[in-house]
Amino acid sequence: MELRSALTIITVSVLTGFSILFFWNGQLCSPISLLFSNDCRLSLIESDNFICESDAVWNERKTVYQTQDKENMKKRNSNIFFLSNWEPNFHCSHARRIGQMGDGGKWVCDLYRLKARPNCLIYSAGSNGDFSFEVHMKKVMPHCEIHTFDQNRYNCPNNICVFHQITFGNGIHPNNSKSWTTILEELGHTQRKIDVLKIDIEGGEYSFFPFLMQSPTKSLPQQILVEVHPNNPNNIHAFFELLRTYHYVIFNKEPNLLAGHQFFEFALLKLNPQFFNSLPTNATKK
Repeated sequence: MELRSALTIITVSVLTGFSILFFWNGQLCSPISLLFSNDCRLSLIESDNFICESDAVWNERKTVYQTQDKENMKKRNSNIFFLSNWEPNFHCSHARRIGQMGDGGKWVCDLYRLKARPNCLIYSAGSNGDFSFEVHMKKVMPHCEIHTFDQNRYNCPNNICVFHQITFGNGIHPNNSKSWTTILEELGHTQRKIDVLKIDIEGGEYSFFPFLMQSPTKSLPQQILVEVHPNNPNNIHAFFELLRTYHYVIFNKEPNLLAGHQFFEFALLKLNPQFFNSLPTNATKK
């Protein structure tokens, strides 16, 4: 009896220990969590190894995407363009705002998942001397390497980021610009994933993003946090349709009331093409 009781206690203790490890590691999809369940294989594949959640939850996200994507593809006229166009079609369960309150802060999708990325790499373009995003990001993700870019010269705070006086473009337009591929090559980042690109280039997004999307697929940032500026409605639609074509989904949208009611902050996440190819049969094709 004593032996049986001892074995029972040992068995319960081992199972309890594994349960605790599973609880703490499950969100990051560690091998321990997968030992108990390979239920998140689908989401891992279709999010390019970023999100790990059950097939049931992941498929519900597809339904949400499908429904809102259909609405987003309708061109609606409005005096305030973003009042009735381009709403979020994907949701990150633990999105977190990084940077100061008001202008300058950005929403990041499931920031805690970057803890599992020892080679984490953040790009911030168009800082205009405001490093509040970089400072906050470094505080919560100290292992992430942060590079800041602007056409004017500024100095990063100590031990926060590396500054580069660079104008984003295609090497020809704008003058003295550099292409995305050239920047990655010069910084030795061609074999690394850009986890987050935070970008505010004062309307330059309409000319730069077509150049960006011509880059090798593996070099495209996993998340894009961008302020979209007023422009011709056709150009704005083309901008979002371009991102949609390259498999970005919108997970956050908020107005920049300080700049004006036509200025909006968008946050997008890049998913694997399989996410869109495996939508229900009545989904909008990409």
